[in-house]
Amino acid sequence: MTKDLQLSEFGSGGDVTLAANDLILTEELLQMAYLAMFGGNKEASTKGNELESEERLDWWGNSLLWSQTPQKQMNSYTEQILETVVLNSAGRLEIKRAVEKDLEFLSNIAEVTVEVSILTTDRVEIAVGLKRLSNLEEKNLQLIFDNAVNAVIIEKEI
Repeated sequence: MTKDLQLSEFGSGGDVTLAANDLILTEELLQMAYLAMFGGNKEASTKGNELESEERLDWWGNSLLWSQTPQKQMNSYTEQILETVVLNSAGRLEIKRAVEKDLEFLSNIAEVTVEVSILTTDRVEIAVGLKRLSNLEEKNLQLIFDNAVNAVIIEKEI
């Protein structure tokens, strides 16, 4: 199993986690899921028909690295929708679809399950289950997003 630097959410975006002046390593699938949903590309999604003369607000890597393969492009639909959707039953379904769309690229290496629950009038829980297809090892990620502060306030491996 390969490891990646652990990102932890402290209310200001994912930060690299330190313990005793050393970087902590963690399961890479969880980091990939977090970055796909909250990678900071919330201003615009890559459409593929942008003009060269217009200012692009999407992630530069989408056009440089994945211009011919849109399914690999990272657009953070989850982060975009969480900042605009009303937290009701219809909004919950929109959030779930956005998470599934962001994590679609993982389907060739893991079985992905997504559950979205509205906890309060301004908090939503996103639970992501990732079961590796190669060894059926399962990892779970729980995120609590607070609409009042427009940020993930809790992120933990469960």
